[in-house]
Amino acid sequence: MNYLAHIHLAHVTNTSMLGNFFGDFVKGSDLSHLNDEHQLGVKLHRKIDSYTDAHDDVKALREMFPKSVRRMSGIVIDIYFDHLLCAHWSQFTDPNLDKILDRFYTEVQQHPDTISERFQQVRQGLLNHRWLSDYQEARNCKRSFEQIERRLNKRILFADEAAEFIADHDVELRERFLNFYPELIEYSQAKARQLVV
Repeated sequence: MNYLAHIHLAHVTNTSMLGNFFGDFVKGSDLSHLNDEHQLGVKLHRKIDSYTDAHDDVKALREMFPKSVRRMSGIVIDIYFDHLLCAHWSQFTDPNLDKILDRFYTEVQQHPDTISERFQQVRQGLLNHRWLSDYQEARNCKRSFEQIERRLNKRILFADEAAEFIADHDVELRERFLNFYPELIEYSQAKARQLVV
């Protein structure tokens, strides 16, 4: 799952939003440099990603992608699912998106940027531009794809074809997401309880 989904799942599991966010930036099994709530968040993040990758709806969507961009299908799905989460936010949670993001940005602001070099870059962008709410607009997904292309030094070109695929398959993507995400919430809540014990 992508950034926004991990933040939302932290909210519905009453775990650290920042800890769950760290999951994309902390490598390896040694988490001793993190406090307990952030360690829990990273562990939950990893369980969520594993569950997502193995889920039948996600695997079916990945198989639908053209072979030319299938290797990037997981990233494309994760990002587009953030848009679909925004579009259907009220079905899954209260309060609204802006209030949750305000809480998250406050956590980011209060935490020193020492996790990793990549986190420092993302942290600064988050605080300067507060761009997570951009996922409310589907067209911004393509911008994220293009940013990933640039980070890969354009070794893998997928943004245009991925955006076209999404436009052509929005109905099935939406249906699969709406089937998958409630199950992911239930899984995350159960897994969070297990990890606390």
